[in-house]
Amino acid sequence: MTGSAVTPAPAQVDLPVGQTLTLVVTSDHDDQLHAHGFEVEEDIKAGVPATIALTGKDPGVYEVELHHPALTLLTVAVR
Repeated sequence: MTGSAVTPAPAQVDLPVGQTLTLVVTSDHDDQLHAHGFEVEEDIKAGVPATIALTGKDPGVYEVELHHPALTLLTVAVR
């Protein structure tokens, strides 16, 4: 995450129920990551990689986003 550019571009990732997806997020500014449907909110510090583990519990499609600015990093399809 640099400015308002997300690299790689936001995409959908499939996650089987019961499996875990590990994300490593690095931003050029302090922010807060929110993973809808996973009950995860994590403060992100500028330049410091943050590792987030998301375990698929309930089937659905969920956004993972940053709050400042509001940007979608990816969507996770739990199936």
